[in-house]
Amino acid sequence: MSHFLRGARVGAALCAALVLNATAAAAETTTWPDKPVTFIIPFPAGGSIDAVMRAISPQLSERLGQTVVIENVGGASGSIGAGRVAQAKPDGTTLLAGSINDVVLQPLVNSHLRYGTDDFEPVSLVFTSPVILVARKDLPQSNIDEVVQALRADPESLSYGSPGQGTFQHVVIEDLQRRTATKMLHVPYKGAAPLVNDLLGGQIDMAVMAPPTALPHLQQGRIKSLGVISGQRLSAYPDLPTINESGAVQGMEMTGWVGVLAPKGVPPERLQRVRDALAAVMQTPAVRERVQAMGMESATSYSKASFDTRIRDDLSVLRALNLTIQP
Repeated sequence: MSHFLRGARVGAALCAALVLNATAAAAETTTWPDKPVTFIIPFPAGGSIDAVMRAISPQLSERLGQTVVIENVGGASGSIGAGRVAQAKPDGTTLLAGSINDVVLQPLVNSHLRYGTDDFEPVSLVFTSPVILVARKDLPQSNIDEVVQALRADPESLSYGSPGQGTFQHVVIEDLQRRTATKMLHVPYKGAAPLVNDLLGGQIDMAVMAPPTALPHLQQGRIKSLGVISGQRLSAYPDLPTINESGAVQGMEMTGWVGVLAPKGVPPERLQRVRDALAAVMQTPAVRERVQAMGMESATSYSKASFDTRIRDDLSVLRALNLTIQP
């Protein structure tokens, strides 16, 4: 047999294999998922991630052609639920509705975790959320400049609470203290609920909160804002100044996010199916308006590449803070 004929047959066989693989992938896209898809939320019910994911789950179910289950697996600053997804079977039916806290921060500060940031496959960003520095309503200081002045005169004379050691909220305040050369008294709690209760009761002076948690209390006058920790004001609440409009702080921006991630090894066509469904649902006017009303912003890009870039950028920023690793 001539080399020409042999090469032609090999080429034809390769083309046939490629066509079969493409056909199989296309066929699976129409048949998968063949069982319920579970989104693990690594925090207790009632938070902003929970509210958004439960609101969009019926539409996701319709687009995926399968039941969507929302499961809350809280504990250890989100690392228990995230770890469960990292170790899940990579078939695409167990996904993480994760955040910067459990996906990026916890692997940096907790040496006991059984997963790392690279154990996840980014699917899509869902929404972003700046945080707000808030204070008890009767705090004598009315803005961040006055807070900094008081702390420089008397270090640790003011306190702040966080949902726990090493959480995103804790890191935000640590960064603020470094920028302003101040020191506050840190009061770590086991979760956000007791923190909010103590702030409302005046047992602590300040805290960092996500807009969905802070805004109802701000609107009722039960707490006051010292500044949105962002480069721009909230689009739905433009009357709230940013912390960067003060004289004491410039260029500080710590934005949280929520996105969907999968364990490594899930076939890419399955992840694309989820990505397409998320993008279609999140871009509907009703969903975008609901997210904005909560003080957050729907993602502007739902691609894997843009989400992966955001994760890498946040990893670099948080590493640069030289965070203390928990023993």
